Amino acid sequence: MLSGDTVSVEQIGASERGRRLAVDQLGLALGNLRPNAWIMPALAAVICLLFRQWIDTTRLITWFTMVVITGIPLGIVCNRFGELSADAPKVDTQVRLSALAYLVFTASWGSMGIFLWAPSDDLNHMMVIMLLACTVAGNGALVGASRALLGASYLSYGLALILSPLQSGGVLYEGISVLAILYIAYMAFMSRQIYLTARKMLLLRYDKNDLIEKLAKSKAESDTAREQAEAASRAKSQFLANMSHELRTPLNAILGFSEMITSRVFASNLQKHHEYAGLIHESGFHLLTLINDILDLAKIEAGSWTLNERDFDLRGAIADACTMVGPRVAAAGCELRTDVKPTLPLVYCDPRAIKQIFLNLLSNAIKFTPQGGTVTVFARDTTDGSVRFGVADTGTGISPEDQQRVFQNFGQGRHDIATADKGTGLGLPIVKGLVEAHGGRIELQSKIG
Repeated sequence: MLSGDTVSVEQIGASERGRRLAVDQLGLALGNLRPNAWIMPALAAVICLLFRQWIDTTRLITWFTMVVITGIPLGIVCNRFGELSADAPKVDTQVRLSALAYLVFTASWGSMGIFLWAPSDDLNHMMVIMLLACTVAGNGALVGASRALLGASYLSYGLALILSPLQSGGVLYEGISVLAILYIAYMAFMSRQIYLTARKMLLLRYDKNDLIEKLAKSKAESDTAREQAEAASRAKSQFLANMSHELRTPLNAILGFSEMITSRVFASNLQKHHEYAGLIHESGFHLLTLINDILDLAKIEAGSWTLNERDFDLRGAIADACTMVGPRVAAAGCELRTDVKPTLPLVYCDPRAIKQIFLNLLSNAIKFTPQGGTVTVFARDTTDGSVRFGVADTGTGISPEDQQRVFQNFGQGRHDIATADKGTGLGLPIVKGLVEAHGGRIELQSKIG
């Protein structure tokens, strides 16, 4: 199946390239014919003046009128020809119309072998044959790039050159017809060389354009890969710097206070021992939380986080999360509200991950909401069948330039810097990863103040 599909794609590509080549070759030929709209009528007028000594005025006017009238469609085709798409019907139609217009014109011009042929006048015959022979040579070069126009040219002019001498009969004129056949064969060979040269030139142009396009694409891919590598290098350096800071702070506290207890400086002061033990426990808990966040984030980014999904009521997760952050809400002096639609449908999700999302969002909102502010948890279903939930607060807000940064690992906005408990910058990246792991989308709408 795979090899069959590959052949199909290659065949489609070759077909489009062939149609494009046919259009471009036709364009070259029509471009050469464009001046014929006024040159050929002018030449026909001069020829009529020269042949009036042999041919009556009515026949001359008839032939001249035919040339002018049939030249109009050809002129329109030449002047309106433009870039076409590779759509097969349009290309085929354009080629057929161009070939038909050119065939009609060449037939009228080649009819000089009938209209301008004077009986029993060798000079007249020589002039007609010479004009037809020059026409064959000239048009073979002009339309050599297009196979369709070449066929029309040799069909009309070739037949006129071969058949005109036979009107008079005799060995001499029959010999001239044989020479005409050989002459047309030679000119057809020369036209074929012009056709092949034009084809090769266009193919080289295509290859050059394709090469330029591939080089540009490769450069863009190379630049993208380089930027990604540089970004990964910066992220690694930033990660190590943040890790060093975040791990060193609680470890220093643990080592420092445990050293104070070990040294027995305050051996008789049990209150101090109790205080230091509490600080050691707090630092250890902070360190454990940090390591757990880092491990969770690593699992999410590696795609190894396993979702244990089932139908779940979001209202239960919201109630649990609000209960867990209750002490923090009381300490911050803000108000926690819920805005959950009573008829909220069940959601197919990982309950533990959803609870983690709510806890992280609530912790982040409470941290940056001043005393007297409001934190609201909301959840509602939408018209497209999805569920939209999140947390809104009346906190300090996030500037537009920081809104992308807060979703990056250890990313923090400027509002974090001015906050004593600025956190580690892992809460929102974990939320983003868990939401996207469920096939969802996270949005942030905020403004300063």
